[in-house]
Amino acid sequence: MAVEFKQGAFHDAALVRTKVFLDEQGFQEEFDDLDIDPRMVHLCAYGDGELLGCARLFPSAMESGVEARPDRWILGRLAVLASGRKAGTGSKLMAEAERIACDHGAAEMHLHAQLQAQPFYERLGYAAYGPVELDEHVEHQWMKKVLV
Repeated sequence: MAVEFKQGAFHDAALVRTKVFLDEQGFQEEFDDLDIDPRMVHLCAYGDGELLGCARLFPSAMESGVEARPDRWILGRLAVLASGRKAGTGSKLMAEAERIACDHGAAEMHLHAQLQAQPFYERLGYAAYGPVELDEHVEHQWMKKVLV
């Protein structure tokens, strides 16, 4: 399936995040002030016109858990609806997010991964660092990848 991407589609991203993180995974605090920051990039993936998934990315200066540098970006809220899973949608979203970050001068991408998702990110070249932390009820750990 060919996947198309659209930036700035927060409404669509919110639909995906609600379904995946709130309904499926039981998170309660999914949305935050970062979502409305003008530096935030909301990225959505579509296949045959159908919404499949989303991610958000932003410069590290917006995140308190990572040292701010102009060449360091943060990716988060990667989510794929059931209809887009097992079809490479997550990997395609990651590649597009990395391309966008590079276009903005990023040399590194960092993300706060659920431990159960770490093998996915490791296959894409990310390495874990720092302590395991709870985000609501789920263990997470920071991961990073050198982009250039």
